[in-house]
Amino acid sequence: MRGLKLIFCGLFFLLGCEQNKRPAGILDEKRMVAVLSDLHIMDGYISTLAYSDSLRIAGKNYYATIYKKHNISKNTYEKSLRYYSMQPALLDSMYTQVENIIFKKEIKLNKVRDAKLKPKNKK
Repeated sequence: MRGLKLIFCGLFFLLGCEQNKRPAGILDEKRMVAVLSDLHIMDGYISTLAYSDSLRIAGKNYYATIYKKHNISKNTYEKSLRYYSMQPALLDSMYTQVENIIFKKEIKLNKVRDAKLKPKNKK
């Protein structure tokens, strides 16, 4: 009888843990952070351009390039975003990582820009 209770408790525990797993077709957190980072950088770039119909069409191609880079489809991204949106605390921590990635890239770009703008000393 005691063994049966242990088996039942073990199964209950395993089934309870199983529910916390990501469903099939959902990007893992690390990949999702990378995709979100690239998409937000692209959003920033597109927002600097003058809006036109050709930009709207080109914008779709820009986003498709990001999906291709990460070897995913738009549907996979959207499905993953819906999944993580249902877990606000997790999505918030993922966006903190996105902010850090973008901030580090900005610092790196500023260093490159400053190095190019810095006058060279002639002897």
